[in-house]
Amino acid sequence: MGNPTYEDKLARLTAVVEELESGDVPLERGVELYKEGLTLARDCSRRLQEAQNEVTRMGRDLAAFDPDELGGEDE
Repeated sequence: MGNPTYEDKLARLTAVVEELESGDVPLERGVELYKEGLTLARDCSRRLQEAQNEVTRMGRDLAAFDPDELGGEDE
């Protein structure tokens, strides 16, 4: 499988949290899960920020769009 998607990482993060919240996790496994969860949360947060920046950038581009500059047909 290639690079996991945002949705894949979020699903795995949810599973990690559920396992940790079960309270039935040995200490070493809990530490491993906690580290994995931190990495997943950081990755998801970073991807969300990138998406937000991209949408903001597109919004600025659209706001600067002038349909008269297209030189379309006269009505």
